[in-house]
Amino acid sequence: MRVLITDPMPVEFVEELRRRGVEVSQILSPPPEVLKSIIGDYDALVVRSATKVTADVIERATRLKVIARAGAGLDNIDVEAARRRGVRVINVPEAVANAVAELTLGLIFALLRSIPQASESLKAARWEKASFVGRELAGMTVGVVGLGTVGTLVAQKLAALGARVVAYRRSREALLSAAARLGLEPAPSLEELFRRCELVTLHVPYTSETHHLVSWRLLSSMARGSYLVNTARAWVVDGAALLRALDEGILAGAAVDVHYHEPPREEWEWRLIRHPRVVATPHIGAQTREAGARIAKVLAARLLEALEKVY
Repeated sequence: MRVLITDPMPVEFVEELRRRGVEVSQILSPPPEVLKSIIGDYDALVVRSATKVTADVIERATRLKVIARAGAGLDNIDVEAARRRGVRVINVPEAVANAVAELTLGLIFALLRSIPQASESLKAARWEKASFVGRELAGMTVGVVGLGTVGTLVAQKLAALGARVVAYRRSREALLSAAARLGLEPAPSLEELFRRCELVTLHVPYTSETHHLVSWRLLSSMARGSYLVNTARAWVVDGAALLRALDEGILAGAAVDVHYHEPPREEWEWRLIRHPRVVATPHIGAQTREAGARIAKVLAARLLEALEKVY
């Protein structure tokens, strides 16, 4: 069996596949035309978020049986095209969930206490203590949009820290069940969640239905001085609306770990990243040693199992 890896993966993952007799090729960040020209030689493709597995790529993958995503989101894979060709798509959201949840909390604290700004101020030899009066998370009403693997962990951690957690997910039945199980307050609608919450954190997949889910209408309904955190996917939020909400002071701050292009390339993207009220990180949600070890173990097992079923 031949496996192609096109995004950086833990060494342990590659070693485990080779130990099990799999022939592994690592060709990182191949241009689309190169990927299309070589994909026909492989039984499985392993990617993270950078490689775009389009319908054109899948059509050229004449012997491909499995596409493995080392993470949670599948928005960079044309899942429907894979289904039509009988290619199985697998991922490991549980392997990276805690890492993303912990980064979410880190970004929340960075926003509420202006930690990056205070650090940079002091490094510049300025003592501006009076300028950094922050907010406390305990007692704050926080909205969690999406109660999948990551969203559920974030909600639990927020509640443990004393926040009043209001949650929303599209399925009302699933929302009520999760709210009762986790002791959260279910929001009757997304609009109501944004209207009531002082801080909103996003944990939904990117699909055609969630494109620009967070619009100017939702952002403008928030109380002045609110916060938005996005560790899901950038395109879930209307970037122009987010900039406007920051410029007009509706949002006291926003934190983003995900970007409209990665790396960013448009002037307006950099304007958002460099905005004085924005904390931005380069999509590091899953970048922990522990998550890497879990990916190596769980994804290797799942990929080998999937390949064994077809051979």
